[in-house]
Amino acid sequence: MVWQVLFAVMIEFLGLHLVARGREVIVVARGFQGRSVTSRGEVVRLRVSREGVPQKPRYSHVYHPVLRFVTADGVRVEAESPVGANPAPAQPGDVVAIRYDPADPRQVRIDDLRGRGTLVGGILIGLGVTFLTAALGLLILG
Repeated sequence: MVWQVLFAVMIEFLGLHLVARGREVIVVARGFQGRSVTSRGEVVRLRVSREGVPQKPRYSHVYHPVLRFVTADGVRVEAESPVGANPAPAQPGDVVAIRYDPADPRQVRIDDLRGRGTLVGGILIGLGVTFLTAALGLLILG
């Protein structure tokens, strides 16, 4: 019985952490959304980053699009989106809807569900709620 309570508390802690992190991702994304403006940009290349544990033979590749666009003021900008994905969110040569911060045009994202950050935030919140529900189930049924 004690181990079930401890396990439930650990799962609950993980669930709360995931919900908080998901909320944070959405708040940051909405802040960017509120101060950014829309435009069209061309994907000029993809920067590939490797994520994972170096001791393991498997890495996950994440593709960050480098975008070229012209601001409303006529300034030509080339900047990398901080939001990467696998598979790549777009391919070199693609023209995509973007959002950029007029105060700092190098802050740019592809204007889609992944690029806005709401997808990742929603997934984290969903996982967190799932863990919280599991913890509650362990306490009630255990």
